[in-house]
Amino acid sequence: MTEANPNILILYASYGDGHLQVAKALQQRFARLGIDRVKLVDLLAEAHPFMNAITRYVYLKSSTLGPDLYGWSFYLTQHLKHDTAFTKMLNRFGTRKFKQMLQAERPDAIIYTFPLPVVSGLISSTGSTVRTYTILTDFVLHQRWIHPDIDKYYAATEQLKRQIAASGVPEHRIDVSGIPLRSAFSEPIRRQHVCRKYGLEPSKPVVCLMAGAYGVLKHISGMGRALLQLDEIELVFVCGRNKPLKEQIEASFDRHPRVRILGYVEHIHELMAISSCLITKAGGITLSEALAMRLPVIVFRPLPGQEKENARFLAQQGAVEIAQRPEELTSLVKRIVSLPGQAERMKAAMEELYRGDAAKAIVSDMLADLSPTKTGLFG
Repeated sequence: MTEANPNILILYASYGDGHLQVAKALQQRFARLGIDRVKLVDLLAEAHPFMNAITRYVYLKSSTLGPDLYGWSFYLTQHLKHDTAFTKMLNRFGTRKFKQMLQAERPDAIIYTFPLPVVSGLISSTGSTVRTYTILTDFVLHQRWIHPDIDKYYAATEQLKRQIAASGVPEHRIDVSGIPLRSAFSEPIRRQHVCRKYGLEPSKPVVCLMAGAYGVLKHISGMGRALLQLDEIELVFVCGRNKPLKEQIEASFDRHPRVRILGYVEHIHELMAISSCLITKAGGITLSEALAMRLPVIVFRPLPGQEKENARFLAQQGAVEIAQRPEELTSLVKRIVSLPGQAERMKAAMEELYRGDAAKAIVSDMLADLSPTKTGLFG
């Protein structure tokens, strides 16, 4: 390792978009400090491309074809320790590829934004001194994230820290940092400019209905029809990379004067900044983005598994609402956009949960851990 430029691997997985977005947020923060030897690797895709493509397809389709099956698998394995036979079998995937990568890259640090304990076990067995860090990307714990050889964990909340500690990790190895987001989520937004960009009326409340990066949120057409009964709102559909979904929404709503229909939006922070309410699936990154923007959220029929648990936790804190039926969704939106007190209560709960610039805090802590002489880099 050079004094000011450590060699860092960030390992993610392409199951959804969130793990990659966290990896990019960290890479962006390292780059701002002149640290350019930061490589992002989708280990499962590189080690087993065919198997990864199949499992990724099944994961993305699980929200529409088998949500209960996915939820069953999540809860069945949620408390399995790293040393069970089933977990050891899972941990063998990617071993050969990672050995090659470790020899070729010789990293000073490895950062996980997806649970890949195979790496920690392998590092331990080789006697390597590389430091390992895990960034949990949800608000709830699954034991796949936990391995005794991880040097440091970064959690979204104090409650999650307690769950990690209860699984046997010493508290001094757990920081409550929040979930890293791209720097755009901390930059000021000019509302009038963004409204003109998307053809929205600045004086009306904007409700953003977001189907996820891959457009997997179900019942989006029915939600749209229910919401348009509210005359006071403008509705933005964000269909992600799902072109058939976008075409379906266009066929149903394209001529409606209070509707805007978009595909994948790279600068989603702009829409979130001008919206009065967000309706979305309960991915950890999207919810963290909403916390950063103090944007009231409604989760519609959260999927069993980590999304349901994310939504349940944030609902208990008062930061999000959960709707199960379109008419319930409409009622909640009306309360948020029409009753200032409702929105303010949700924003106050978000303020309590939000940890600030998580990427900055995490990178600062990692650099201090890698080399104490770097502790002054952030001023």
